[in-house]
Amino acid sequence: MHTVGRRLGIATSVIAVAAALSGFQDPDTPPGWSSYTIDQGKHGALVGSPAGVSGPLAGWIGSGGASRTYDFVLTPSSEYVLTSPTQPEDQFDWNKLPGFSDCGDVDLARNGAMFGWRWRIDTSPHRLEVVPYANADGVHQYPDSALVTLSHDDLAAKEPLRYSIEIDGALYRFAIDGTVRGRAVHESATLPRSCPTHPTNGGKWYAGFYFGGTSTAPSQIVGYIREPAAQPGADDPGGTGSAGSVGSIAG
Repeated sequence: MHTVGRRLGIATSVIAVAAALSGFQDPDTPPGWSSYTIDQGKHGALVGSPAGVSGPLAGWIGSGGASRTYDFVLTPSSEYVLTSPTQPEDQFDWNKLPGFSDCGDVDLARNGAMFGWRWRIDTSPHRLEVVPYANADGVHQYPDSALVTLSHDDLAAKEPLRYSIEIDGALYRFAIDGTVRGRAVHESATLPRSCPTHPTNGGKWYAGFYFGGTSTAPSQIVGYIREPAAQPGADDPGGTGSAGSVGSIAG
């Protein structure tokens, strides 16, 4: 279990008021899933959902609940390199996975919880890092070390992980579970919440897949999401509930 305190971050704020846009579904999207596509030069993602699939949560929900759980695949397109960053350190900014605003705010950059991700080109080998990420009255919070790291081969396997964020009084509880190339992933962490007495099921803005930080995507980035997450079956070696393997979608 990783528990992290409140700190200032280097990442700039996510634009929570930008709604997810409808777009064409990525042709490699697995059956029953939706795709997120961040085009070159953009921050926000287009959403593509097949017929009969409601797709990921998006926009303002008046009774937003106290948690969000989804299955997500980060693909090799996430191995980005900024050649003309807006600011010199933008390669190290945290991009965002889906999350929600909190404390009555519509703006996740002020109050909200999500996961952050980035591609590290200063390591050998290069790697993708995922962290719990929350904003508390505008203060960025995330740990000094990654909760989960993924290599190029891990991304190429296109195996989903289950991401969960839950409000628990004065805390956000984060969890990442699944299996990547035979490696079990079961990681959790907490971050402080700025409004411990605010109702947990109040209105929330549900955000999507986002690039930045300050720079826009230098190339097209595609991810796949299934929300609500499918529950593991009896044959799933990971067990029941939100923990455990959610299978592979690699063809």
